[in-house]
Amino acid sequence: MKKIYFCLFFLLICFQLKASTYPEVLFENSLMPKSYYYSESTFEGKSWINHMNGHLPVSDSIFFTPGNALLLQYISSKDGQWSTNIRYDNDNGYLAKNGDLLTFKLFATSGTSKAELPQVQLMQGENISHEINIQSYLLTNYQENTWLSVAIPLKDIGHLDAQAPISSLQFKQASADGKEHRIFIDQIEFLPAKIPTMKLTGKAVLSAAEAHERHVDLTWQLPLTPSIRYIKIYRSEDNTNFFPVGIRPISYKKYTDVVPRSDFSYYYKIAWVDYEYRESPFSDVKKAETKAANENELLDAVEKSHIAYFTDEAEFNSGMHKVSPLVSDARISVKATGIGILTQVIGVERNFLTRQLLLDRLSKIVNFLDKATTYHGVFPELMDGRTGKPISTDSCEIAANLESTAYLMQGLLVARNYFNKDESGERELRDKITALWKAVNWQAFVPGENGHHLYSVWSPACSFDQAKPLGGYNSSFIAYLLGIVSPTHPIAAEAYALGFEQPLQYVGPAIGRFSAALTDTILKNGEERKSILYKKESFFLDSTYYGVPLRVGDPLSSLISLQQPFLAFNPKTTIDKHIDFYANQQNLANVFYRAALNSSERFVSLTDILWPCVRNDSSAVDRFNPSAAIATYPYTPTLAMEALKNYYRKLGTYLWTEYGFRDEFSFKDNWVSGTFDPIHQGIVPIMLENARTGLIWNLFMNDPDIKNGISRFNTP
Repeated sequence: MKKIYFCLFFLLICFQLKASTYPEVLFENSLMPKSYYYSESTFEGKSWINHMNGHLPVSDSIFFTPGNALLLQYISSKDGQWSTNIRYDNDNGYLAKNGDLLTFKLFATSGTSKAELPQVQLMQGENISHEINIQSYLLTNYQENTWLSVAIPLKDIGHLDAQAPISSLQFKQASADGKEHRIFIDQIEFLPAKIPTMKLTGKAVLSAAEAHERHVDLTWQLPLTPSIRYIKIYRSEDNTNFFPVGIRPISYKKYTDVVPRSDFSYYYKIAWVDYEYRESPFSDVKKAETKAANENELLDAVEKSHIAYFTDEAEFNSGMHKVSPLVSDARISVKATGIGILTQVIGVERNFLTRQLLLDRLSKIVNFLDKATTYHGVFPELMDGRTGKPISTDSCEIAANLESTAYLMQGLLVARNYFNKDESGERELRDKITALWKAVNWQAFVPGENGHHLYSVWSPACSFDQAKPLGGYNSSFIAYLLGIVSPTHPIAAEAYALGFEQPLQYVGPAIGRFSAALTDTILKNGEERKSILYKKESFFLDSTYYGVPLRVGDPLSSLISLQQPFLAFNPKTTIDKHIDFYANQQNLANVFYRAALNSSERFVSLTDILWPCVRNDSSAVDRFNPSAAIATYPYTPTLAMEALKNYYRKLGTYLWTEYGFRDEFSFKDNWVSGTFDPIHQGIVPIMLENARTGLIWNLFMNDPDIKNGISRFNTP
């Protein structure tokens, strides 16, 4: 039975494909140790294409670059049609440049002639280009069972909109021969027509190979040589026979190799790779000796990797957290920046990065924020890191985001208290943070004279038309807390009980409604005074789940969302005599753990209990979130530590990356997430450190404005 389940989990990565990672790559996902394509396949009539749950499998034995390639196995019938979409991994798509080439590598097994290769099309939302026959764009003579290069100038692809981003590439049926074919696709990317051609003659430089229990972190020094395109990593167990285990773009500074054994010696070398995939002379070999880690060493390794997600993804101009790893994409996230500040303070305290480095980065951030666009002192969620202007698709989206700003201010207040030395750089940072903090007008986000609810956004063009009232046992707690304790523009303390503890669900315009249920309420939306109908939702549960009492918190929601109020606010603090936040968080963790037992029991033969099961999505049956379980460490340390060891030691091959654990995975759907969420990456080191030393909780709760403002809470 164990072998069966192992095969199921092997398929967890087998329907996804590695994507190249370069500033001009079409399907880029540089945050992953192996980059993957996300595909969707369809077929009609007598045609056929291999797929699992609508996704294409990959091969880990035949590939052009390590460690996998897309497997396309199909039968093309005259009575049918097959196609598969390889989706671009960036929500905004790829905006191609003049002269770009669509390139990829192709390997056709025996029995597939050149005329039997599929066609390709490019998708731009609803727009689809004309078909292109691959056979016409092979750069070398066609041969079976060998890797061939395909390069298609975009100018040859008809019906493309030069102003629209490309959202996906489609492989589709061409000829109808009725035969079964197997081809492999790798390295799908866009490249400029002119590329550097200078051969790499200099020796690669591998700086270090830092061994942990079951992974090795490799770092290198990259020269300013325009011909270098990738870094290729080789591993050996005997220092003689080396095999390629990974490839990284030049934007990467390290590679994490998950190894099969601890208490074992591995040997590494790297090579630079140019645009024609020619390799430079190898670096010197580095030896890495893995060893079993104790709990503190394991916690250190997990914190360090998760913090690296934020240190590595800082936007160059602003210092803020980048939305995308693409070099050309300067979009930054205000919310993720706030989370990242908390993690990087931990990084300094743990000696993962220097105090001066973070001071310089924070100084860049506050200088950027001082000049960025704000409304009532509140920042948009997405901004251009070069200009500080909002990023939006319409005028209503040019809006201040209160919750994102609350996350940012939470991080800045922690930094203000951490950088407490009496020297010019730290004094200047504290002063600038104070100015930004005092500029936030929380009162402006409470519509109406007698309102109690904070609203999520405000737009100069559309006022509160696209806003929703904040409230409920979730991340909106941060906004209410900071709004009440603000030294300059505080909201009424009653907003906690009458706003935060009175969550509302949007129903619709109140016009034409002559009656409402007792649980309904009508609010005005501010300047335009439109009447909007909302449904009052329960805040207090006072229920028992799996034998565990819960005062507040929806056990059918996301455990991550229920943990977010307490990243910086210490739940042991009493501000509400009706709720013991710390005890309630303990109970929530136990409820989610017990609820996951039913979903996990079928996988016990492969691994220990998996939890928590993600339930805020009807399609997320048997989907698990490693970060949520690990982040319960302050409340249920034994359960959290068992989960951490399980995810790292037993499932690390699939879940562990340069930036810690992957976001989510599912046995049932043979699926692992291809992207990271800043909340999920940040909550792990923050909550681990809060349990170990109380660092973030102490810094936040000892802030003078927080300490003074807490006295305003006086719940009935």
